Amino acid sequence: MEQHTLVLSAVKTVLPESISSDFVSALINRGLTQVEYFGREIDNHCDIISHDMEAASRDLTFIDIHFDTEDPIGYEGLDGLQVETLALNMLKECRAEIRRDEKDITIYL
Repeated sequence: MEQHTLVLSAVKTVLPESISSDFVSALINRGLTQVEYFGREIDNHCDIISHDMEAASRDLTFIDIHFDTEDPIGYEGLDGLQVETLALNMLKECRAEIRRDEKDITIYL
């Protein structure tokens, strides 16, 4: 089993009390997200964000999507649009456990 993390960012977003897959899909579909990281499972944003970006991250909402696959994924061969399409398909097809804090969203598929 291969473990993956996809991190999207959006301009800091006011999050509703209850987050759904549809809410996240709408952010992606409206072009409000950007792929920050797509690769092996990570435990902490500090693993992918430089110290210079830490201050800027206060103005961003991060959407962490964690998922497993049977086979490896060729991360380098995918562009941003393909990664977002993959995220949209997974959000539609998989039962998601979604958590939120004051500004960020974490999704387990």
